[in-house]
Amino acid sequence: MKRKLCARPYNCDDMEELNVTALSQRKESVAPLTGERNGSIFRRGFSYPLAIVLRLRVLQIVCGISAMVMGSVAFIEERQKFNMGLGIPAGCVSVLAAAVSIHTSRGWSALSGSAAGAALGAGAAAVLWAAAGCLLLALIVQCCRTIIDPTGTDYNSVSSDDEARPPSRDLIVIASVQIALALVTLVSAAVCARIDIGA
Repeated sequence: MKRKLCARPYNCDDMEELNVTALSQRKESVAPLTGERNGSIFRRGFSYPLAIVLRLRVLQIVCGISAMVMGSVAFIEERQKFNMGLGIPAGCVSVLAAAVSIHTSRGWSALSGSAAGAALGAGAAAVLWAAAGCLLLALIVQCCRTIIDPTGTDYNSVSSDDEARPPSRDLIVIASVQIALALVTLVSAAVCARIDIGA
């Protein structure tokens, strides 16, 4: 019976035994990891859902940027009247509030930063969210007024020129989009606040 030739000084039978031994050791080292994963981590729920909160914060940032864009469009459409242009500061403050809130959320601040810095950041986030809430509510009210009276009393009383009046259909669409963005931002902020208080 011919033996297989090996390039190394070991014979082939010894190499096969070493491979089998190494493979069984790998299986043994992996087994406790899967047992721990199934047993302790996934059965016991995390106390703070950081992934959900981060998704909601990203949604708030996207809605804030979209509100700034729509506010700019409304400002141009309304011939530089700052009615629905209120979306510009409302979106800007919403983005700032969401960005600060990411760094002060419980799951994130536990990874980095001190307790004093986290408390200061939480205070700044609360002030920014209060300002954002007021601006978003004012934007919703202004957009509802625009939907009820798209051309506005200013255009009816001052000028009868058709070119001076913005198209009412465009204003209604812009107002509807801004209302939707403001509502999504406010609801997601309320959900995040409930998670922060309950966790």
